[in-house]
Amino acid sequence: MLLINRFIRLVEDHAESLSLKWVQDIRTNPLTTGYANVSREVLHDMVYTRFRTLGQWVGKKEGRDRDIAQAFFEIGVQQADTGIKASEMVYSTMLERDLLWAYILDEGIVTEGIDLNRAIEFSNQLNYFYEKAIYFSLAGYEERMASKAESRDDAAFHKTFEGFKHWIVK
Repeated sequence: MLLINRFIRLVEDHAESLSLKWVQDIRTNPLTTGYANVSREVLHDMVYTRFRTLGQWVGKKEGRDRDIAQAFFEIGVQQADTGIKASEMVYSTMLERDLLWAYILDEGIVTEGIDLNRAIEFSNQLNYFYEKAIYFSLAGYEERMASKAESRDDAAFHKTFEGFKHWIVK
């Protein structure tokens, strides 16, 4: 467990540089072009907070899923409001997870077989967190898009109905 705490501390202590790297990656990746229109500061703040408080997010503790659900549902709503595509939002989250994992491995903390077991355990915790993050951000995204579609459909229906009213009413 101590090694997992070192992984978490490593990420939290280097949250700034990791955030800057992620922002650079996401703004230049051809699969996340929608983020090029979002300011670097907004992107930085969005991911910095997660990196800085990784220890609070990772792990399968009681009530954690609800916290993840609430936070990422709202992120999905926000992303829909900014016009980011759902695929870009998902891929940006995958890039975030991969960046963390690559950073941990590059730091050379894993040196023995037992370390590898702990690293795999931590990888599973990261995956658990990010899978929930992706799911609930998509749920929030879909909810926002559905509510926009309903509004749009109602308006479209009324406009269409009024336009064709002379054909219906005789």
